[in-house]
Amino acid sequence: MEKIHTDHPSPVKELPDTLEAKIIDAVLEERCASEEGMRRYRPLLEERAHRIVARLIVGPGEGDGPDNDSLNQIHALFNLADTIVKDELDSDRYPRPACPDDGGCSACCTHMRIVLSAQEAAVIARELLKLTEPEKAEIAHRLPSLGKSGPGSRCGLLGEQGLCTLYAARPINCRTHRSCSITACEDRIRLGRNAGEEVVFTYPFDDLIRKSFHHALRPSGTPHFLEMNTFLASVLHDDEELAAWASGQIPVEDGTQHPGVT
Repeated sequence: MEKIHTDHPSPVKELPDTLEAKIIDAVLEERCASEEGMRRYRPLLEERAHRIVARLIVGPGEGDGPDNDSLNQIHALFNLADTIVKDELDSDRYPRPACPDDGGCSACCTHMRIVLSAQEAAVIARELLKLTEPEKAEIAHRLPSLGKSGPGSRCGLLGEQGLCTLYAARPINCRTHRSCSITACEDRIRLGRNAGEEVVFTYPFDDLIRKSFHHALRPSGTPHFLEMNTFLASVLHDDEELAAWASGQIPVEDGTQHPGVT
């Protein structure tokens, strides 16, 4: 397996025009629906999109891709995504993040629906196996009262101290999310949505990284997504299923629907 180096920016790869355009057009459609989104995001997307996408996606003839690699390859992609987020924020092209530098804010864990791909769920399962029985029981105990993550609930991995139980293995949606408006975060928690005109409070690179990440995991197929709390509940009450996921035996890969797959 070719090692993905994350300590230095990767050279820009030549990507098929159709692939790059598909990812970028999807992000433009989602993030530039409003006039404010178009004003703030289109120039940055046009300037940075190719470099961001190319750093995560392996071009034709450069390997078989992560589909056939071990779960360690996903961690390599996580590390690369973390590096890209840092590089983008350090580029001075964006407003300063409202998220505290030292962590400790869990606003996104309490108002966003947390979804993850089946491959990311396998990483979560492997980390769950490393927890003690009391630690796993604590997560399982709080899940019934939470229901699915999202407005009015929270992610089942968020502990009582407001910290993620499996932070190092958190999915790509969590890794890329940054807010540039504390007020917008507070409004989303309070109202479940932004009131009035759409408030643009996250960065355009997050969707680019997410879509490129999922393409790198499954270049020839559509990702299967699961809701976090539903997945946690299913594996924490079934030791055999947890072990199967942790070993990389992903039930949805053979077309069989798994609880929580969307």
